[in-house]
Amino acid sequence: MDINMDNYCEYGKYNHLIKLQKEPLFLKPDSTRTRYPIGWNGCSRYLSGTLKVTYNGLPCNIFEEKNGVFFNFDVAPDSNTNYDDYEVSYMTRPLDYAFATGTVEGGYPKEEYFLFPNWNNALGEGDAFWIGKWQASNNGSNIAQSKSGVNLWNDISRDDAILACKNKGSKFSMVTNREWVSIARWCDHHEIHVKGNTYGSNTNNLDGDGATLVNVGGGYNARSGYHFVTGDAIPDTWNHNLLPNGIHNMVGNVWEWVDGLENRNGEIYIYDENNQYVDSEISVLSSGTGNTYIKDITNTTEAILNEGIANTVSTNGYIPSNLDKACGLYIGNGQIGALSRGGSSFNGINAGLWAFKTDDGSGGVWWTGFRLARKI
Repeated sequence: MDINMDNYCEYGKYNHLIKLQKEPLFLKPDSTRTRYPIGWNGCSRYLSGTLKVTYNGLPCNIFEEKNGVFFNFDVAPDSNTNYDDYEVSYMTRPLDYAFATGTVEGGYPKEEYFLFPNWNNALGEGDAFWIGKWQASNNGSNIAQSKSGVNLWNDISRDDAILACKNKGSKFSMVTNREWVSIARWCDHHEIHVKGNTYGSNTNNLDGDGATLVNVGGGYNARSGYHFVTGDAIPDTWNHNLLPNGIHNMVGNVWEWVDGLENRNGEIYIYDENNQYVDSEISVLSSGTGNTYIKDITNTTEAILNEGIANTVSTNGYIPSNLDKACGLYIGNGQIGALSRGGSSFNGINAGLWAFKTDDGSGGVWWTGFRLARKI
């Protein structure tokens, strides 16, 4: 069942859900950017005429875009100012708020989603996309859902995961690589290093710790510990924005299948505008399979950024700041490898937003889950 997000005649039913959002700028000022998305709090679309932006309490001149996701400054904010010196306030559209918080009547109760703006200019995303706050679980009818407090849908093939998402409705899909990378780049942009459900003795900006893992149920050797989603006792540092409402467990727990990218014998294939795989002309070579870093990348253009393929070679021109804290890149040559990201609890400090694994075929299922996405 699809939810009509534009059904204004139903607003009376959801009036009690209208909520005033207040948040900082979604991106840091850079003295050149005038177009800004909103979305820190995950309910980005707003009622027309309710958006206000102030800087140190003084009103800013802005232009609202009709999509309810982006707005424009008359003059680009100076790069020397802090993004959190700005206050963005708006009235959330009731149906969007209901969808994000799992209070939708007749829709998907208790499911939670985060509305993330496409500031990455990723092909095919549109202005924004919904992403499951939680790793996907089975609703009992082989349809994916985004709920807390339920067992993850783990050990599933990529093709079955894609089908489980499509079974939910025409606008639903599995998270694409460019959607994942848009979130990872935003975190890197704000120097946010997300922790997660990982095990290891070396705790750093990317690693959880054994004690934290035990506190949420199970331990390193307990499968129920890392493929169980719970809304209790979870640190905010496990969320992408370090806030309680953020996207949870993108680091650790279980690997997540991600659509839209394949490694075909060392050549990266990506989705075109029709969601058909085409050769990106990005070649990745490793010294072998397993935990081996990418040895050479033949393309160092913006395509590397959009696809989130990071090279440890300094000549690449782009190394995410959190990658040097440790992040696994698992490249298999001589095969068609489907992409999974994030790492599992087993990977310890090699888990991370930029973790990149293509040494499994699409039928590989070991310690792998997935996450829902939905077009607005």
